[in-house]
Order: sequence, then structure tokens, then C-alpha cells
Amino acid sequence: MGTLWQDMKYGARMLAKNPGLTAVVVVTLALAIGANTAIFSLVRAVLLRPLPFSHPERLVMVAERRPTSNDANIPVSAHEFAAWTEQNHSFEQTAIYGFDEQNLTGSGEPETMHTAIVSADYFSVLDVRPAAGRTFFPGEDQAGRNHIAVLSHGLWQRRFGSETGILGKSILLNNESYTVVGIMPSIPQTFQPDLWTPIDLPLQKQRVSQHSLNVIARLKAGVTLQQAHADLDVIARRLAQQLPNMNTDHNVKVIPLREALVGDVRRALLTLLAAVGFVLLIGCANVANLLLTRAAARQKEIAIRKALGAGRVQLIRHFLTESMLLALMGGGAGLLLAMWITDLLPKIKALSIPLLDTTAVDGTVLSLTLGLSLFTGLASGIAPALRGSKPIVAKWLNEGTRLSAEPSRRRLRSVLVAAEVALALILSVGAGLMIKSFIKLVAVDPGFDPHNVLVVNVSLPDPNYPQPFQRRRFFDQLLERIKAVPGVQSAGGTTNLPLNRSDNWMPFTVEGRPAPAPGQEPHAPFRVISPDYFRALRIPQRLGRTFSESDARISVPVIRWYASQRNPENLDKPQPAPVAIISESMARQYWPGEDPIGRRIRVLFSPWMTIVGVVGDVRHGSLDSPSYPHIYVPYTQEPWGFMTLVVRTSDDPRKFAGAVREQVRALDVSLPVGITAMDDLFSDSVGLQRFYLSMLVAFGTVALLLAAVGILGVVSYAVTQRIREIGVRMALGAQRADIVRLIITQNMAPTLFGVGIGACGAFALTRLIKGLLYEVNPADPFTFVAMCVLLAAVALVACYVPARRAAKVDPMVALRYE
Repeated sequence: MGTLWQDMKYGARMLAKNPGLTAVVVVTLALAIGANTAIFSLVRAVLLRPLPFSHPERLVMVAERRPTSNDANIPVSAHEFAAWTEQNHSFEQTAIYGFDEQNLTGSGEPETMHTAIVSADYFSVLDVRPAAGRTFFPGEDQAGRNHIAVLSHGLWQRRFGSETGILGKSILLNNESYTVVGIMPSIPQTFQPDLWTPIDLPLQKQRVSQHSLNVIARLKAGVTLQQAHADLDVIARRLAQQLPNMNTDHNVKVIPLREALVGDVRRALLTLLAAVGFVLLIGCANVANLLLTRAAARQKEIAIRKALGAGRVQLIRHFLTESMLLALMGGGAGLLLAMWITDLLPKIKALSIPLLDTTAVDGTVLSLTLGLSLFTGLASGIAPALRGSKPIVAKWLNEGTRLSAEPSRRRLRSVLVAAEVALALILSVGAGLMIKSFIKLVAVDPGFDPHNVLVVNVSLPDPNYPQPFQRRRFFDQLLERIKAVPGVQSAGGTTNLPLNRSDNWMPFTVEGRPAPAPGQEPHAPFRVISPDYFRALRIPQRLGRTFSESDARISVPVIRWYASQRNPENLDKPQPAPVAIISESMARQYWPGEDPIGRRIRVLFSPWMTIVGVVGDVRHGSLDSPSYPHIYVPYTQEPWGFMTLVVRTSDDPRKFAGAVREQVRALDVSLPVGITAMDDLFSDSVGLQRFYLSMLVAFGTVALLLAAVGILGVVSYAVTQRIREIGVRMALGAQRADIVRLIITQNMAPTLFGVGIGACGAFALTRLIKGLLYEVNPADPFTFVAMCVLLAAVALVACYVPARRAAKVDPMVALRYE
């Protein structure tokens, strides 16, 4: 122990004598270790750490997949859930849930609550217990008993000041009284809405055609996913026989809960983890090169120590002690950097990564940081230790002799430089592909103009606005008031805003076409809009007309009508003739080369709707999703209880937020109003891609800088070792340009070798990020050539700086140089 302490004190003194080198090494390792620690913390939180429930590996989601829909995992209906619950042999418990937005009023400002509407077994399936009070009892998920609520920990703290006295008291949700029965502990935001209320399960079971709910279940011990899938397939076939018009094409999927949550981000996070691992390897190679250079400069000192009796093991220990001290200092600084990054990530609003808020630097992460520090200390110090611990004593003790670098040392440094360059090129190519992909993504025409548009979310509580004409009158008045605000150019509304990744897919049939087999009907998203919606978003009109006041002919919302109409005979009864507008892609797909105006379609069991217009395609899901057929109907026919208003203004829309809020409050002071700018929503829609891009660009930039520092250090040392040779050459007539050319030519060789190896590696590895790219070939030749040229240029500059300095050496001084 005493020997180790002596080595540490000696190493610390040696590092203090070279503050410049020490600072460069510590910063290099801090960046590499800090980035690795932060990304590992994120990957661990999202992909590796067990979910905060008992036996989380047995928790699954049950969803549907229909070949006629673009959605991967489709919500289910309560009657399917009831059949699965009663007939399955694979689950211990099942629960069904959906989401809603409710207005919390009473004390304080009105506020929109993100509410989970759940069956009574929901908390039992997850096996979570409340921090105070209770959850829901069996039987409380039905009308007359379901006006109770469980608060989330965040809402309890934020709105109710952490007062347990709220238990047993009433709160107003959509102007209806709910009794608070429980308060949940702090759990990840992914599983934590503002509050939970019981579903009306008997009512939902009657809505056979309404597929809007989610199912979570807990597998029995020993039951596999394949067994559960086969079990539910049998039940699905049975349902298809009982209700052929409803369930023919419904394929059941059983998905592990974690996979259902993180399936879309797994590849991207693993890519980032691999990329940051490359940064660590480049950092190790860089530090090893710097330490090799320093060890070569200390050969006379080491020779003297060896002549005085120091053994090779002792010398190796000295070198490794210094590299370990450097690595531990870099690891400490890197840990601080990682803690800052992990605190920052959950605050980035646009990052829709599940379980992101659970990212933290815990004991496992600290162990990783320590392990990375020890690894980098050993990896970067072993080569300098082995090389530096065997000096040629007799020659170094001869004061008149000056050695050039040994060929073996030059080869090792060249190999390290080539490795740095190869890894840096792989990262740079990946970053270049992401940049090109992102540029193409944000250049995509979304089908509307998001600039100078204010987005206003308004939800009307059913008790206050139970009748369709009341809801229509409210939105009519509100839109007229908003249009009258100075600076407002137009205002419209919709039930589904573009780029929100949410669609209400409905089966439809085309008049005059052969009826598809039950369950094989095409599906299209169904949107309810106000007449000025297209004008407000500047969605182009291709054919026909937009909606008008004369289209208001139905007083009963079609969505409710769908749920109530079960007898096909009703389809032949006289019904008011509604109208619809379709998207350009729908017209092109179903009426190619024809005029669709005046044709009729029917959505589910609705009456026939006459097509009166065709509008341009809109990217409703996301910028990287294709445009698909859409059906629009006027809200005057379908007055829903919630609407997202889009307000086009003459200036920055944020300046109009206060005036618009006043118009809502003038009609109903109890309504909460959510307001944002469409530009912000547009930016947030590519927030995840921007995050991946930023990380890869950051890692690629760090890799380039480290490679440049490594090359600069190696060439600078090589020039120092060849000062006498350079003096001789210049004394014999060599020009400065000849010296610069000689040094660049000799030292660019390992760089170009590294570029070649890196290009091959990038060609193989960039295919792994194909799923992250938008309309960009992973082998894009322009990106490969550009990154190779960029890296070669960086290396050229790193070689040129010491070469130019060497060319300025006075030959007389160089010949006397020791």
C-alpha cells in the first residue's frame, strides 16, 4: 500500500509539471466518459431497468392489427375485452383503459386534466398501491358508482399542496362531482396521467363497433407470449363468427409492455450507445498517443532511473499510475457532465421518449463511470507503459547522442492515428446521413402553412353542453368572436390537428362499387372540421367547394348515431343527406381520372355522404409518414364536445394568445384554454429526430476534434525528433516548401489508411441506422465523399501546422539542437 501511495504522489508531481498535457487528457476523457455515462443512463432507464411493478416481464398489452389500416397497434372495443377476460386461459388479470381530457374547476384556475378512464382491475394488474387512501373496488366501473377519482402524485402536490385532507372530498371534473378516494405514489410519467377515474364498463361493452380503448394484462406464471397469442386467436375467431360485420379482420397481438412502450425508440438509442462507444475508443487512442509522446520525451529520465536500479515492473507501475490518475480525474469531470445532461434531458419538451423522466445517475451508473475510468486508464496507458519502460540505457546516458523515434514506436503511433481516423469517419458519415435526412424531412411539404397560426384547445363538459345544438352554438359564437379580434385573418377548428400522430380510422364504402367482404372494407381517417378550417391552415382546394352553413342538416352527432344504430335495415330509411370533403390522395385512389364531385361514400353505418370538394393532402401523422386518404365532414353536422381551433394572424400568433383567451372566457369562464403556436407544434413533431441528429453531430464533431488533436500531437512530436535532420536538409539546399511537403506526405499516410478503413466500416455499419433516415440511402455517395474529404482536410491542417513551424527552423540552430 505504501508503494502505491508513493507511486501516486510521484505521478501527481509528474502531471503537475505538465499542466497543458494534463488538461488536454482530462478534457478528452471527461467528454468521452461523460457522454458514455449520460447515454448509458438514458438507455438503462428506457430499455434495461425493470419497470416499477412486480414481475414486469409478465405484463403485456393486447392490441389489434388490421390489414386495411396503416396503424400498427389498434385500440380494441370493450366487448372484445369482455370476451378475452371471460374466455382466456393465459392471464391472471386483465384491465381496459382509455384517455380523456376533463376540465378541473372549483378552487384555482380552470385546468385541463389528462385523465385515464380505467376498469376496476387496472391497479391490480399493475400491482401498484396508493400512497394514501385506496384505488377502485370491483363493481365501481359502472354508472352510478364511478364518480370517484384517484389523484396522481404530481397533481396532488401541484394543485392540492400535498394535503392528505383532500381524501374524501369532492372535486369538479367537467362540472360533475367526483370524490377523491386515493393518491398514487410517484411513478414514471409514462404511467402517470393527472388522475384516474373508473370507466362505465357495461356501457362500453354495448358499443361493439367502437375501437378506442387499450387492454393491459398480466400473464399467468409460466405462460409464454406465443401461448397467450394462440389463446386469444381462438377467441377472436369465435367473435368473428358471432359478429361477422365487426370482427372479421381483427388480428390480435400480444406485446410485452416494455416493447409496446419503447419499440419505436429502441434502435435509435442503441445506435447512440454504439456511437458514444466509438467516441470513447477514439478518446483512448488519442490519450494513448499523447502519453506515448510524453513517454518518448522522458526516455533519458527513465534510463537514469533504470541505471539506478529501478526494475521494469516498477517503471510500468509508474506509467500506469499516472494514466489511472488522469483517467480518474477525467471520470470525475465526466460524471459531472453526465449528471448535467441527465437532468437536462427530461426538461426537453419535444423528446417523446417513454420513461425519459426515470433517467438518473444511480449506483449502477456510478459503477459504470468508475469502470469506464479504469478501462480508459488501462487502455490508454498500457502501450506507453510497455514502450516507455525499456529505454536503451547506454545510448541515453551518452549526452552527445540524440535518438530519433524508434521505428516500432512510430508504427504504434501511426496505427493509433489510423484507428482514430477510421472511427471518426464512421461517426462523421453517420452524422452526415442524419443531417441530410433531417434537411429532407423538414423540407417536406406538410400540406398546410404552420406559420402565424395560433392553436387553441377547447373542451366542453357534457353536463353543461349535453345537446349537439348547444355545442354548435358555442363554437359558432367563439369562432365569430375570434375572427373579430384585430389582426386575426381567419379561424377554423378540427377534432384532430395535423402532425399529432392521432387518427380516428373508420371503414368506408364507395357507392356503385362491389361491396367488400365483411371486415375487408378500406379504412380512412375521419375528421370533423369547421367551414374555415382549410382557409385558416391554407390547405389548397383542388376541386369543388368547401363547407358552408347550408350543410348543417343533421342535429345528432354521427359518432353517437354509429353506436346506437345496430340494425342494417335502418340504412334504407330516409335520412338527411350529409356532405363530405375528401383528400386528393383519396380522389386519386378511388376515382382515378374521374371527377369525384357528386359521388357518395358511407362511413361505417352512417347515411350516404355526398362529396362536395377535394383538398390537398396533409401530413396528419408525421412528416415522415405518407399522405393517405382522408374524409372531412362539417362540425355543423357533427358537433363534437371538443375542438382544436386554428387561428391565422397577421403577426406573431403568441401576441394574440391573451385576446383569444378572453373570448373563450367571455362565453364560459369555467373553461380551461390551452394555447400554443403551430410553429412550436411543427418543431416538436420532429423533436425526436432533432435529438438523434444533435447527438450524432455532437459525437461526430468530438471525434473529429480528437482525431485532429491526435494527429497534431503525433506530427508535432515527430517534427521535434527530426529537428537535426531538417537542419541538415536545409543546409544542403532544401527549401521550406520541400520540408513542408516531406512532413505532410509522410504523416498523411496513416490518415489516408484510416480513411479507407473507416469508409469500409461506415459502409457496413450505416445500414443499421436505415430506420432513422428519411429518403436517404445509407450508402449515399455524396455523404461518404464529403466526410472523407472533410476528415482528410482536418488531418491536412493538423499536419500542416507543425510542418510549417519546422520549415521556419534556422539550420544553424537545428544542427546544434540537442
